[in-house]
Amino acid sequence: VTDPSIFVKFPVKGKQNEFLVIWTTTPWTIPFNLGVMVNPSLSYVRANVENEVWIVAKALATSLINGIAEKQFSVLEELNGDRLIGLEYVHPFESEIHQFKELKQRHPKVHTVVLSEEYVDVSSGSGLVHMAPGCGPEDYEVGHRNNIPPFNTLTERGVFTGLIPFLAGLTAKKDDKKITEELRKKGLLT
Repeated sequence: VTDPSIFVKFPVKGKQNEFLVIWTTTPWTIPFNLGVMVNPSLSYVRANVENEVWIVAKALATSLINGIAEKQFSVLEELNGDRLIGLEYVHPFESEIHQFKELKQRHPKVHTVVLSEEYVDVSSGSGLVHMAPGCGPEDYEVGHRNNIPPFNTLTERGVFTGLIPFLAGLTAKKDDKKITEELRKKGLLT
C-alpha cells in the first residue's frame, strides 16, 4: 500500500513560532493525537527555518528541511531526545475538539512529548512520531505506559461522529485530504 504523507507543525506551548514537526501517513488520526513520541537516545535540533524554530531529529534535518520543505535552515541548538520529555504543545485542533480540555485535566501528560525507543527512528520522517492511543496498538501501548488514554470518536464504520462537529460525517482514511486541508488552512503543514 502506498500512502501520501504529510509533515505537521505542532506549536510548542508558550513559545512564539516554535514547532515540533511530526510526519504521518494517516492524517485521519491527527484529531485523536494525544502525544508526540521521541527517541531518548537520538540527537535532535532546534532549527531556524524562515523565522520559525522547528524541532526535528538531527539526522533528518537536511533531508526534511532542505529536501522536502525546500527551505534553508541553521541549527540553533542540538539536544538529546531525553531533554524533550514533558515538553507541551498545542494540538492543531485544540479550539475545535472540546474533549481535549477534560482529557488534559485528568491525564496531565496529554499533549506532551513522551519517550519511545522502540517506535521512533531516523529511517524516515522527522524523528518525532505523533501518538494517537485510540488508533493503533503501538500508540496505545506507549499511551498506556504514560497514563494517556485512548481517544477516538469514530463509529464502527470509521465515520467521524458529531462529537467533533467540524469533522462530522467524514470517513477515516477516505477523507484524509479534507483533514490535511484543515491543517493547511491553519498554516501547520511544512
